[in-house]
Amino acid sequence: MNVEKPRILVVDDESGIREGCRINLEMEGYDVDVAEDGFAGLKTFKERGNYAVALIDLKMPGMDGLELIEKIRELDQDVVMFVITAYATLDTAVEATKKGAYGYIAKPFSPDEIFLPIKRGIESRNLALETKRLRQERENRLLEVAFERSKSNTIIRCMTDGVLVINRDKQIVLRNEAARRIIPGCENLPLPASLSALADLHEIIDFLNETATADFKPGIISREVAIGETIFMVNVSPVMEQGVASSAGAVAVFRDITELKKLETAKSMFVSMVAHEVKRPLGVIEGYLNLILSGRAGEDGQKQKEMLERSLIRARTLRQMVSELMNLTAMETGNFAIKRNPLNISTVVKEATDSCLDKAKEKEIDLSLSVEGPGGQDVVLADKSAMFSVFANLIDNAIKYTPERGHVEVRVENAGNYVKVTVRDDGIGIDAGEKDKIFDEFFRARNKYTARIPGTGLGLTVAKRFVGLHQGKITVESAPAQGSVFTVFLPMWEE
Repeated sequence: MNVEKPRILVVDDESGIREGCRINLEMEGYDVDVAEDGFAGLKTFKERGNYAVALIDLKMPGMDGLELIEKIRELDQDVVMFVITAYATLDTAVEATKKGAYGYIAKPFSPDEIFLPIKRGIESRNLALETKRLRQERENRLLEVAFERSKSNTIIRCMTDGVLVINRDKQIVLRNEAARRIIPGCENLPLPASLSALADLHEIIDFLNETATADFKPGIISREVAIGETIFMVNVSPVMEQGVASSAGAVAVFRDITELKKLETAKSMFVSMVAHEVKRPLGVIEGYLNLILSGRAGEDGQKQKEMLERSLIRARTLRQMVSELMNLTAMETGNFAIKRNPLNISTVVKEATDSCLDKAKEKEIDLSLSVEGPGGQDVVLADKSAMFSVFANLIDNAIKYTPERGHVEVRVENAGNYVKVTVRDDGIGIDAGEKDKIFDEFFRARNKYTARIPGTGLGLTVAKRFVGLHQGKITVESAPAQGSVFTVFLPMWEE
């Protein structure tokens, strides 16, 4: 029996995003069409239609993503639409939801980060289509539908969004497994049950009562509701009876937006942390220069030279932080471009190693490089500048956090379909509680060993982003006083 592939439309003005989505989604068994802007996307949708999912970029020339969502929703009420954007905020997410979007996917994203939302969206669409079919076949009263709900329950059982249905008598007649977990008091509630049984959730009760009233017009209303420490966007819509002006009840969908709220908080913390990290080196530079200019540093030329050298180190740290911030911001806003070409990764690793030789000699650290495997088996499709930044950062960190007369070993080798680059040191190591945080923005381990080591806390963040943009991954193994091993895996390129 032939099963029709779910059809997906990708609309994005970045060719890399379009083709990347198309290739990965087709490998997952989907039928994919692409369009380069909003007008082309709308034309393709009108000509081919019957799409299960549409991935739509928010910022496009001509017709933007929100306008395209509105126009597609007018053509098809059942298509599931995702906003793919680097500008994701709570406001844009709410606005997109109001216009008919199912959710958003933040750029840059890996294939795994789009597969699960699309799968959930198709599940949601199947639920909507099944509900329409049931509505046509059965009586209009939701209580009667609830008694026949076994088929629809099969579809909604695995949905991650909570679904709650009430009838015109303010009785809960349907809930899915997610709603059981989300809504306190709903887990063991026998159905049908009075809505007043959810006595501790006055805001939700009032919200549903408001929507299920006889004079409420068709539409969707949304409201943020806090349940414990989790924040949900609750979208409620009345269920209208055919040929009758009044509603037969209401359907509520609970979507977890806690991470979106955390994003807003993180943005505020980001600004505060940047100010702190900039203020500290500037304060040191200003202090040394004031000492020299005021004459309080004395006439000792060697002492003044040391002050200027320390100021220069702080200035370089500040410049590095600005450079890393610019790269990080460019990647998060979608304004960062990489040029990927076939590249011998061992060549780039050698250049990065050579650039760190002077620092290694200053600390009498034995810095070695080894390349294993036959020649030509370390070719990846990558941006040379980005890869140099990744490996120079890892090697520089290994040298900084390794005591004098220590060892840093860099190795390039094959690992199946990947090229594996390992940077190993016998330095101070990382505490177990800090390993999961070292790739976070501005995170730096604070202890007696790192107090005098300059750094921005952004280098590993940028490195991980670069590796992710090349469909690779970076891992770390470490323990206090036992050194660290950073490993980068990059897909091997074959012509």
